Amino acid sequence: MVASSSKTDGSPGEVICHWNINRLTRCSSRQLILVWPVIKFLILSSCAIYFIIFIQWHNNYYRQTDLHGSLTMTVDRATCCLSANQQEDICGRKNCTFTCTEPEPSIPELESDPANFNRDRAFFIETSGSGGLSVRQACAVESLALHNPNLTVYVLFVNVKINTSLDTVQELEKKYNNVHLISINLDDYMAGTALEHWYHCSDWRNGFYVNNLSNGLRLLTLSKYGGYYFDLDIISVRPVTYYRNFVAAQDGNDINNDVIHADLNNPVIQLAIKDFIINFKPDVWGHNGPSMILRVLQNWCNVGNLTSMDYVTCRGFNVLPTSSFHPVHYSKMNELFIRRMANETDTLSDWLTEKVIGVHIWNKLSKDQPIYKNSTQDYNRLARDHCPANFAIAPETF
Repeated sequence: MVASSSKTDGSPGEVICHWNINRLTRCSSRQLILVWPVIKFLILSSCAIYFIIFIQWHNNYYRQTDLHGSLTMTVDRATCCLSANQQEDICGRKNCTFTCTEPEPSIPELESDPANFNRDRAFFIETSGSGGLSVRQACAVESLALHNPNLTVYVLFVNVKINTSLDTVQELEKKYNNVHLISINLDDYMAGTALEHWYHCSDWRNGFYVNNLSNGLRLLTLSKYGGYYFDLDIISVRPVTYYRNFVAAQDGNDINNDVIHADLNNPVIQLAIKDFIINFKPDVWGHNGPSMILRVLQNWCNVGNLTSMDYVTCRGFNVLPTSSFHPVHYSKMNELFIRRMANETDTLSDWLTEKVIGVHIWNKLSKDQPIYKNSTQDYNRLARDHCPANFAIAPETF
């Protein structure tokens, strides 16, 4: 900063100020008053610039993830680089802001101790962002844990803190040592996987975004850990661990992806992930789920129709019959909620045979159907017998 003055005799009212970078001189208060606004402007401008730079860095380093109402602070892996030498972020944009840190382990007991991979495990995935489990969802978890005490059951909650004050959550944790409730951070969960680019860079948030995410996560989870996957609207009625490497037929023409088992590194799951990414359509219901599984198995088994798929043609992968998990077709799901007369209570046994492993309740279609605790509804009787702890704490109508 340069200030000129013709008065340098040291008279009263003078102050010391910088003349230039090399020497000091004195200038009058009147002249300093004239220069001071410029100095003040430069100081404030510098502060503003530094503040803007900090905010931009902060927003690149952190982002707010708002998924179904949940709010968490996470590292934005979409804009960082995997190594310092990279020029592009994961989506191919030249906006790298820093080197990605190592992701936090999502399920430490599985990722830190390989011995745990020798144990049978099952996964439910809660993607609504509620942070809890309804009575019906808790019933699905409890029934699986009840009938399979040697199965470690994980319930994964996506990007949300678990609400441990809920009665359903407390009941599961109190009564079942084989149930583990875990909150996962999606940025960390996806990091380094085949779905990371899809998650950060595709248009999956358009269309049926919750279903799209759920379809991808079940494949990724089985790819990472192996084991069983179950939708949260399936009531288990007998042990499942006898069956391995399978999906279940929904009817004579379609397969569902609501129940899957795959050993770790099963090639069918790897093919399914590849098809999921390449043929992904965000706004076509079922295309990225049941239809995708059918496409993959048609290629893997080298057959065109469902009836020809068996353990031999599918090279060790199984398609279980409709009765295994879909004894009540979705077109007849109302039958599960009909309040029957006392003399009709034997109707349940017509379809609940020894071939049934679990009963899909078709929650998307049945979620608004009320369940009356003391009624003769088929669902009510299933819950009473197969998730007794949560049935006991359920309200009269749920």
